[in-house]
Amino acid sequence: MIPPQPNPATTTLPPTWWAAGLTPQERTGPTRPTWVDFAEAALSRESAVQGAELSRESDGWRTAFAGVFRPFTDAARVAITAAAAGSSAVDATSVANGCAAQLGHQLAGLAARTLVLELGRARHKGVLAGETGEERFAAFVRRTGTTAGLTDLLHRYPVLARLAAQASLHAIAAVTELLSRFDADRVALAAFVGTDPGALVEISGGTGDAHQRGRSVRELRFAGGARVVYKPRPLDLHTAFTALVGWLNPRVPGLALETVDVLTRPGYGWLRFVEHRPCGDLTEVDRFYRRQGVLLALLHALDGTDVHFENIIAAGDQPVLIDIETLFQPVLPAGGTDADPAADLLARSVHRTMLLPQMLVGEHGAVDISGLGGGRAAAPALERVDWLDAGTDRMRLVRVPGGVGTGVNRPTLGGVDVEPAEHGAALLAGFRAGYDAIAAAATEFAALLESCAGAGIRVLVRPTSFYTRLLDETTHPSLLADAAARDEAFELLHDDSTDDVRRALVAAELTDLWAGDVPMFTGEPGSADVWDTEGNRLPGLLGATPLASVRAKVAGMTTIDRRDQEWLISAALATRPAAETHTGSGVSDGILPSKTPEPAHLLSAACGVADAIIARACTSGGRVNWVGLELVDEKYWTVLPMGGGLGEGYPGVALFLAQLAELTGIDRYRDLAGKALSGLPSLVAALEADPDLAEAAGPGGLLGLGGVAYAAARLARLLDRPDLLDLCARTVAVMPAPTPRTSPRFTTGLAGGLVALRSIAGQTGLELATVLAGAYAAELASRSIDPDLADPGFAHGAAGVDWALSGHPRETATLPPAKAATGHGWCSGLAGQVLAYAGDPDVLGGLDEQVRRLAAQEPLRDLSLCHGETGITDVLGVLAETGHAGAEAALATRTGLLLTAVEQDGARCGTPDGVPSPGLLTGLAGIGYGLLRLGFGPRVPSALLLQPPTR
Repeated sequence: MIPPQPNPATTTLPPTWWAAGLTPQERTGPTRPTWVDFAEAALSRESAVQGAELSRESDGWRTAFAGVFRPFTDAARVAITAAAAGSSAVDATSVANGCAAQLGHQLAGLAARTLVLELGRARHKGVLAGETGEERFAAFVRRTGTTAGLTDLLHRYPVLARLAAQASLHAIAAVTELLSRFDADRVALAAFVGTDPGALVEISGGTGDAHQRGRSVRELRFAGGARVVYKPRPLDLHTAFTALVGWLNPRVPGLALETVDVLTRPGYGWLRFVEHRPCGDLTEVDRFYRRQGVLLALLHALDGTDVHFENIIAAGDQPVLIDIETLFQPVLPAGGTDADPAADLLARSVHRTMLLPQMLVGEHGAVDISGLGGGRAAAPALERVDWLDAGTDRMRLVRVPGGVGTGVNRPTLGGVDVEPAEHGAALLAGFRAGYDAIAAAATEFAALLESCAGAGIRVLVRPTSFYTRLLDETTHPSLLADAAARDEAFELLHDDSTDDVRRALVAAELTDLWAGDVPMFTGEPGSADVWDTEGNRLPGLLGATPLASVRAKVAGMTTIDRRDQEWLISAALATRPAAETHTGSGVSDGILPSKTPEPAHLLSAACGVADAIIARACTSGGRVNWVGLELVDEKYWTVLPMGGGLGEGYPGVALFLAQLAELTGIDRYRDLAGKALSGLPSLVAALEADPDLAEAAGPGGLLGLGGVAYAAARLARLLDRPDLLDLCARTVAVMPAPTPRTSPRFTTGLAGGLVALRSIAGQTGLELATVLAGAYAAELASRSIDPDLADPGFAHGAAGVDWALSGHPRETATLPPAKAATGHGWCSGLAGQVLAYAGDPDVLGGLDEQVRRLAAQEPLRDLSLCHGETGITDVLGVLAETGHAGAEAALATRTGLLLTAVEQDGARCGTPDGVPSPGLLTGLAGIGYGLLRLGFGPRVPSALLLQPPTR
């Protein structure tokens, strides 16, 4: 909708000016909303902005825009002053002024986009007085802040009038309620604090999201310097949690874990303010992380979640949890293409607590938001709204990289933040101690949980960030002239609700969003019911009680489960270091090659690797999947259920298991490979239904749709599954057409897609694969070398592109002079660089020196295909197949080294710290596949090169 033009002559409002501020459903009722009365009463005040001098602070524009709404904030100031006036323990003027200022900044945020649009209109019309942009901005604020100016603005934007009036009414009601409760509890609060704190001088807002009509967590500051935290929700669960910690403390020697002191009242309560304190020495740091490990075990047992960096405070050697409301959290149905047992496992694991490192990957990078590792300034990762030329008449909205704020959740030593990954041993030791203490007394612990049955919990339906962004984006002026337009924007909630639980809650979410709140739902551990903000009850919506789920979890706490959780802890900690460099990990000490590895010996080792993969399989019904460490955006390690890609997903694991089954005849490998592919049909169907999804997946050979189609073709033969040939053809059909914007890379782009399509055409005779391969080749051949492809390796650089184009004439130069390889691996090192020339008989003889360097390289601890030992042996194997004598000799030597390393130290993955992960490129499946290829040559085609089988 096009926003209406201003009418400076407007000084009064027509009788039904507010009607467009109602949603279509609300317009059927005869009731005049309360917010209309408030807005009209506020506009009757004479409140021209006095001398709109801009603050020199970075948000001076916000203070100026707040002045436009002075009639609203004045009304709030008067009401709050009146509410506080009857108490001698409250500095009424100070409290009311502070609350009014906070409200003004809130209203400025709601109106900013609209005011900036109006500012631009006024500038273009030349109606603003002033010689500079700052002067013209001040003139706009003065003009809009008059009674006539604000009346005209709200007449044209009645939805903005609604939002501003509602926010004001909610602020008045919430603060008035708080003051009434404070007055009733002030004697008890003085005893709680331990001294008379003096008069209440400030009520700080913004320490939590607004729920239940503007209510939020607030910090109270007193004249004597004391501070207390107010929570407008029941704190029974805090009391119960403190009792559980009290039960656990004597069962873990030296624990003495502290909790927040609370003063509970019906429906609300007060918390002691917890201050961040540094650690005095490394012993205290270790105690902190040991206690945090025990806390992690307790939160896991209680189905706790949302313990991000804002919900925990490092007080010396004590990790103090300050928000308990998300214990006993039910697991709601996950969206997606199909039920995934790995996703379900992750949703019920320690990972779910959010205490462990979790990388939030955004448009500009990644940032850890967890209680353990978040809360410190980092490179901006997410996109946020900002204002360019703020405070001038050229002010405009821009989207810029931004962070997620800072916290006091991490310990400090000597003024320096402590890196949690460096104290993983202490964290794991604490987790084991806490887990074992609960498991050893599971029956007693479960009985204690009965005291929690009626306590209030919050039921998280969607991420809070989803709601806050939706609220912010729907303040666009095109949505504020008629509520029907904003209501239509909220339809996103329906689109995002793919299960019965969320669909049942959409109506309540819309009610909260229209009230300006982050939607909130509550429940009780002993009930399957859910309540919305207005107290409406949805009986049995959860299906099972959260308490029953926690009891079942506690009963299932075993040594095996604990080890699974410990793997997740180690994997999460491993995501903390810097972004991936693809250079391999050091050399192995004391590795001597076995004499001449026999195929049977290599096969046995591969079976051992496969059995390790099977041991970590997640099974539900007929589907199998795994949780693994995966690179997101090829940079950031994250703990995720395996997806549908060949390189890091379940098709790669299935390919290894199926190949092993063919060589051994062992049915369990074949059966598991087939079950691992159960999610593939729904994935392909989703790609067919959403071309944008297929475009985003890309054509790549190992991390794109080319690899998916290749895996389906290979597995159709290995498993004797004709249905997989159909999936292969359907995947090829959704592979994106090449454009000048398509990545050229082997892993993600056209080069890999080209090789995969040629392989598929050779295996299946699929005509579309041949046609599309020709299109990919033509697009690649027509391009100049991308400077980004100067990487010397195969996966991401020019080597992979050049190899893919072998036999295709190029309109431009071939490889530029490659810079020196930084490692020896396949993906970005010497092996990949050598591989680019393996198919060129004219240069094959000139590779002797490079082959000698590969042969002489000390054995790497990293055994992965991507940048480890099996990647090097795969390349040597390709060269040996061409008859290169030096490669044959080097292959024999390095095969012995690889086998010995697997037998002595296990199959160390190419993940951070070598954490075991099942994937093909960096994990166990690739190591196992490499062993098969070394033992059985032509029967096991190179998966790295997407080769077709030879027989």
